[in-house]
Amino acid sequence: MRNIVLSLDDQINSEVAFSKYFESGENNNNTIKRMKKLLAAAIQNELTDRQKDCVIQYYYEKKSVKEIAENTGIKPTTVYKHINKARKAIKKCACYL
Repeated sequence: MRNIVLSLDDQINSEVAFSKYFESGENNNNTIKRMKKLLAAAIQNELTDRQKDCVIQYYYEKKSVKEIAENTGIKPTTVYKHINKARKAIKKCACYL
C-alpha cells in the first residue's frame, strides 16, 4: 500500500491558481469557448459511433444508462463501458489544450 502525503501548501497554491483563473473574466470566456470547441472536435473525431451515441444521450439529452441501453439495444454495463472509454479519449485530447 502506498502512503499519500497531503500538503497544505499544495492546496493553497491550487486554490490561488483556481481563483485567479476565474477572476480573469474575458479570458475565462475565451477558455470556455476553446473547451467547447475541443469537446465537440473530440466527440466528432475521437469517439466511435457507439461512444458518440452514448455520450450524447447521457450528457446532452440527460437520459439514464437504462434508457440508453433500451434505445440502443445493448446492456447497461456496455453503456457504462462506452461512456468511460469516451471520457478517457476526451481526457486524452484535453491535455493538448
